Amino acid sequence: MKRFAFVLALLGVLAGCHEAPTPAPASRTDSAAIYRQVFVPPEQCQPCHPDHYREWAMSMHAYAVVDPIFHAMNEQGQQITGGRLGQFCIACHSPAASLLGEAPDGVVRGELSPHSRGGVTCVTCHAAAAQVPGHGITQFRLDGVLSGSVIDPVPNTFHASVYDRRFEQSEVCAGCHDVVNPRGLLVEQTFTEWKNSLYPVRDLPCQACHMKWVYAPIAVGGPVRRRHSHIMEGIDVALTDFPGREETMQLIQYALDNALIVSVETPSVAPRTQPLEVAVNIFNQTVGHNFPSGTIFERQLWVEFIATNERGDTLLASGLLDPNGDLRTTGSEYVERGLMPPDTALALFNGVAYRHGRPIDFFFDADAIVDRTIPPFESRIARYAVPATALQTAATVQLSVRILFRAFPPYVLRKLGHGDLVAKLPIFTVKTTSETVTLRD
Repeated sequence: MKRFAFVLALLGVLAGCHEAPTPAPASRTDSAAIYRQVFVPPEQCQPCHPDHYREWAMSMHAYAVVDPIFHAMNEQGQQITGGRLGQFCIACHSPAASLLGEAPDGVVRGELSPHSRGGVTCVTCHAAAAQVPGHGITQFRLDGVLSGSVIDPVPNTFHASVYDRRFEQSEVCAGCHDVVNPRGLLVEQTFTEWKNSLYPVRDLPCQACHMKWVYAPIAVGGPVRRRHSHIMEGIDVALTDFPGREETMQLIQYALDNALIVSVETPSVAPRTQPLEVAVNIFNQTVGHNFPSGTIFERQLWVEFIATNERGDTLLASGLLDPNGDLRTTGSEYVERGLMPPDTALALFNGVAYRHGRPIDFFFDADAIVDRTIPPFESRIARYAVPATALQTAATVQLSVRILFRAFPPYVLRKLGHGDLVAKLPIFTVKTTSETVTLRD
């Protein structure tokens, strides 16, 4: 598909040269040479666009191919599929590396060129000719023209610029933010989740949250305009030393602070002779897609629920971590070794990948998924029952609820050989609430 798209583009260029001799069939070397002219390294954009470059350099797009977890998961996927995974991962994390043949079997085995090590670069988006949902970006303009959201771009000597309405729409993100695995299963569907929500009819594209408006010149010496920020914060954070990590976490926390409405439903006065029933309602208030989204098989959004009496004794608890930092469910070494009981009351909102009816850790080879995330403007309810036996000597019950989120569970990092990064894995507090129940005989 990629080679076919390239040949069509090349023939279009040659058609304009009426006196050119009949060309020889394009070789892989010819293809790479032309693509190298298109894929200029992001550092070449910095002198004219220093603010864009600074923002992009701290983004997950810039981190995409220097992320050690990406490389570990990609290699794991290649092993699991016997190499069938091919360009599946690298084609989105560094389209240049894929098209330039720098990862011929899908795995980066040497030093990437400046064109490729930027990951998802300026050119990746602004020279893209099409974004087909779920299939990455494989078609690029070869004429040096860059597209953007500015209707009347100022001419410059480095590249021609044209307005493209896609940059004001979510479709510009669709190529890589829907993901179809090699078995044809839609395993990541952030774009589809947005498309199926009310947000399109409200004219709220991805950019409204992930590329907020700022007022500044597009290029040095240019007029002040309304432009998009290129930090593009989501819910992922660099786990290695990387520019802007702290600033990114602050932006993520701000977004999460406004993401959910959480309420605790329980009687204010209850008999101590019966179990105390508690329902925690979690409503997706502002997230334009499911929460969490993306690689939902690694995401963990969960309820930490603690019921104590007036003396501080714990009557019931769920959502606490084992000594390794894992939830007491799948992946907990303490549960698997029988050192701690499983958390049967755990309310965990994520996804589970299956192969032949059995859950698997990684989604590359999945043939089915179970999605337990929260769609826009929908609720999920976590239910708890504090046993009557725990209420006999209590006068009141204090209910403490926190909604917590992290992008990876520690056990996955350890399985990938990066247990040393667990300490850098942030847990975000999305919401905190509490209630007090008075007990009566």
